[in-house]
Amino acid sequence: MSLVVVGLNHRTSPLDLLERLAIPRDALVKALHQLGTYDHVLEGVVLSTCNRVEVYANVTKFHGGAQDLRNFLSEVAHVAPEDFSDNLYTYHDEAAVRHLFKVAAGIDSMVVGETEILGQVRSAFQVASDEGQVQRTLRRAFSQALRVGKRARTETAIGRNRVSVSSAAVELARRAWPSQSLEGRRVLIVGAGKMGALAVQALATAGASDTTVINRTEERAQGLATTFGARARPWHELAEALVRSDIVFCSTTSPEVVLDRPMVEQAVSARTTTDPLVIVDIAVPRDVDPEVGRIPNVVLRDIDDLRELVEGNLGAGRSEVAKVEEIVADELARFSQWEAAIEVAPTVARLVERSEAIRRSEIDRANALLAELTAEQQQLVEQLTKRIVNKMLHAPLNKSRELASSKRGYLYREALHELFGLDDDSDH
Repeated sequence: MSLVVVGLNHRTSPLDLLERLAIPRDALVKALHQLGTYDHVLEGVVLSTCNRVEVYANVTKFHGGAQDLRNFLSEVAHVAPEDFSDNLYTYHDEAAVRHLFKVAAGIDSMVVGETEILGQVRSAFQVASDEGQVQRTLRRAFSQALRVGKRARTETAIGRNRVSVSSAAVELARRAWPSQSLEGRRVLIVGAGKMGALAVQALATAGASDTTVINRTEERAQGLATTFGARARPWHELAEALVRSDIVFCSTTSPEVVLDRPMVEQAVSARTTTDPLVIVDIAVPRDVDPEVGRIPNVVLRDIDDLRELVEGNLGAGRSEVAKVEEIVADELARFSQWEAAIEVAPTVARLVERSEAIRRSEIDRANALLAELTAEQQQLVEQLTKRIVNKMLHAPLNKSRELASSKRGYLYREALHELFGLDDDSDH
């Protein structure tokens, strides 16, 4: 078996490709069950965010399994393999686990130390678990990844500044606004999920006080608005809300465009101000038709623009990356030890089983002599032979467990099989 991750992220792919391969939340369960139908896939988790689309799986064979994951991405997104093959990365075994740990810790993110990713990893793991797609290996890997994420944020300052994609998007809007100040600006939030909530929080910190929230589920919009002192409006009033807005943040999970060019053109023509309408789209797939950016007096920013901003060192957590890397290395060593112990366990069990079978066989051969003993004496013989076997096995079993996590651990397992004839069933 081999643990494999196949994916693409903000470093390897442009936004238009990421959004074509993105798996919407409402399609995730169906996608997971489809993943489970591939020949080499034993268990799997799908992580799809605004910055990455990744498939983690425990597979029977590395090459066959990696190809299954590539085929899955192509088939579930209806995108030809040649359209994204050059953008894919593939990691296996230790490198795959290291990558997962770095993702959960926030040091593989576009905004280093972002706060959203740990929750997204937890959610992806939970959905896959609920659907029966997670077994022992991925359960251990993801559970430990969540611990890495928590340690990174409690033992280092990687997340101390609470930088997130949403807060970076607010900074993007501030820089796009002529006065570079959000005070007194009328802000519209489209989408009341986690990203929308973080955007409202970041806006309040930046001085915005006139904020409206719109969501398809009006109750969620109302709940978010109440929490942060904003106002909520029903979804059917979206076009009207655009007219009275200076800045718009979009972060829904819709697979379709939410703001198209005709809607925005109509809103711009109905506005009474000459100030530009600034729209920041941080959704993947995009909520806003890219053609909206061609409308006069409209400034459209998206994930690609956010990437450029972040590369300008907005993420203050970069200096803490080395400390987080140490945590990743520590937890990776623990995972390797666990994995090695799991791998040697069948060998240990086989050796114990084989030894007991030999002991039992010899006791049976001596039945004629043992029959002359009292029941108490027969019990003593039973205990004596068991103690002898246990003492003989004690050293090799302990040593095999101790050496299992070394680079030559597999040689010791093979030696046990050869020395004790564990692949020979002639005595059973």
